[in-house]
Amino acid sequence: DVADQSQVKSLIEKVKSEQGRCDLLVYSAFPTPPNLSNAKFRDEFWKQNVEMWDPLCEVGLRSAYMSCCETVPLMIDTAKLSSGISATQSNNRPMIVLVSSFGGRSYAFNVAYGVQKAALDRLASDMAVQLKQYNIDTVS
Repeated sequence: DVADQSQVKSLIEKVKSEQGRCDLLVYSAFPTPPNLSNAKFRDEFWKQNVEMWDPLCEVGLRSAYMSCCETVPLMIDTAKLSSGISATQSNNRPMIVLVSSFGGRSYAFNVAYGVQKAALDRLASDMAVQLKQYNIDTVS
């Protein structure tokens, strides 16, 4: 359950103990929003209220951020493992991929969806600035 930080932390600890490294994190978790099967999914935001916002931003955004926070220390260690080859010259740089959507750049479905996807894009972009010095790539 990516919404449960202790489970995410346990997973990363398991990866570290079993593999000793983490080369790739692909985050694509997305909750099934309420009313997906009817017209309310495309309703005006003030009619959807937080019933749409909370699941999209709790699982779709908060959990992405949390997963990255838990994974990056292991990825930093992984980037340092390049024996004798600078990580900037290697094709083996660790990478974080946040799965987004065109909905982050233009309207799609509803306001909460677009904000969540735009925030994932921005999260990837801003993390890339900070992770560059550790030779970790980040894309959305």
